[in-house]
Amino acid sequence: MTSPPSSQPLPADHRRLLGDLAELLDTPQLVVYGGAARDLLIARLGSPKDVDVAAGPLSRAAECRERLLEHPDVEHVGEARDYWIRMTEPVIMFDVRWRGMTLDINFLDDCGKIGHFDVECVRWEHPAGTFVDPYGVTERKETRSFSLVSSIDAENPVLLLNRLVKLSAKYDVDYTQAGELAHLAGELVKAASAWNSDDGFHGMQAEAAHARALATSVQRARAGRAFLQVLLDSGVIACRNPMLAVALSDDPSAVIRLARTNSPEAFWHLANSLTADRTSLTPRI
Repeated sequence: MTSPPSSQPLPADHRRLLGDLAELLDTPQLVVYGGAARDLLIARLGSPKDVDVAAGPLSRAAECRERLLEHPDVEHVGEARDYWIRMTEPVIMFDVRWRGMTLDINFLDDCGKIGHFDVECVRWEHPAGTFVDPYGVTERKETRSFSLVSSIDAENPVLLLNRLVKLSAKYDVDYTQAGELAHLAGELVKAASAWNSDDGFHGMQAEAAHARALATSVQRARAGRAFLQVLLDSGVIACRNPMLAVALSDDPSAVIRLARTNSPEAFWHLANSLTADRTSLTPRI
């Protein structure tokens, strides 16, 4: 049996940020996790723009949201929405703007289920003021690849593919050239292509999340056009948007134009026009 990872003390500035977040949320259990938790330990603390926060228990989500709505220092509190981790762990999430940061606050009962890939499993823990790095990712100066640490069968493949795409764009990783990651991407593309669900979250919301992931990842990538081409060549676009994949394959200039868009709305406005043009030109039989 593998022993649990040992906690390490957070630097003073990081402990202060963690304590401020806990005081803001008025919660005894708080975890900063995801890419920001890892990145802020490797780089200078600076001013994080987007931080994932897990708090508990799930039953306190509505109460804490009301507290934040009344807090004089909080600039914005988004609508609450629910989702699931590992298909079985319910989560209530809402976003908050505070001190120039966007906090994605997630209420759940088991914070141990957070994270699908090793680079997003670093956790800052309150009230201990420590962090846990179960896969040693803070020891790497560069992120040239990343690994799945949960079961591929334990998650909606569309959502898992979204995470792979977004992490690849963030860390400038060509997942088609990264060994095990390339194999995983191929398996997820097959599973996502076959995925069908009548559930609101795992169906329509997952589809919408996939659309957002494609647009935001292309626009975040260091070389957007090249990243869009990778998405096209690897089947990530075709698995849920086959008409768009055909349109881009038939018109290389469309890839250039789509990669130049600067918002998800502009991306999909152009993408939809490309598929609409194709539909109008398709002869009726």
